[in-house]
Amino acid sequence: MKPLIIICSDHAEFYLILSHILTVDGFESALATNADEMLELAGQLSVQALLLDCRPDNQMADSCARLRQDDRTSTLPVIALIAPGAESQHIVLLKSGIDESFIRPLAPAKLLDYLRSRLGAERRSRLQLQSAISLSHGDIEMQIDTHHVRCSGREIELGPIEFKLLRHMLEHPGKVLSREELIGAAWPSNVYVGPRTVDVHISRLRRSIKQSPHHDVIRTVRLGGYALESPTI
Repeated sequence: MKPLIIICSDHAEFYLILSHILTVDGFESALATNADEMLELAGQLSVQALLLDCRPDNQMADSCARLRQDDRTSTLPVIALIAPGAESQHIVLLKSGIDESFIRPLAPAKLLDYLRSRLGAERRSRLQLQSAISLSHGDIEMQIDTHHVRCSGREIELGPIEFKLLRHMLEHPGKVLSREELIGAAWPSNVYVGPRTVDVHISRLRRSIKQSPHHDVIRTVRLGGYALESPTI
């Protein structure tokens, strides 16, 4: 099956050109004109990546933020193709969680190289997870493939960042994890994240698991970072 890429654009000519480039290189494409259509397609089809046609007259950062918050698209690579005159959107896109951005005009090979590299890495990661799709620590249980987390048998809701932070902690129980390591585990490499942002998301994670009898399992290590403690009775 060819990897399916959703292109979000309301310019038919741009979509046809980009779709042709992707098809020649072995991809399939589908057209969406807004975030709602992208989410609907992602719920129906096996989508591998999302491309946003960023122009001066649209606000694709808002769409990216919605994609990052929805379970159907929160883990998919989101790439912005920024048209001349829309360069001012770059910073806002980074803050909204974009994975990669390209200023147009660009050589198609750059986009194709990125897609092949990123999707290849995603495939290797999925294969590695096939033998370990769940994690647990005390009364905290995480189902990696379905993005479900339970505390004391009750389902809890986590945002994409909090899910990644908790997953990394569950994979390294007892280890003191620096803020730099947690940033690398939970945020895209091209997004600047400060230590204070990590603290904010750890605080949200703590609030989410507060229903657990062992809800203080996340220990703050002064000048070190955070560690997932062994549960106590």
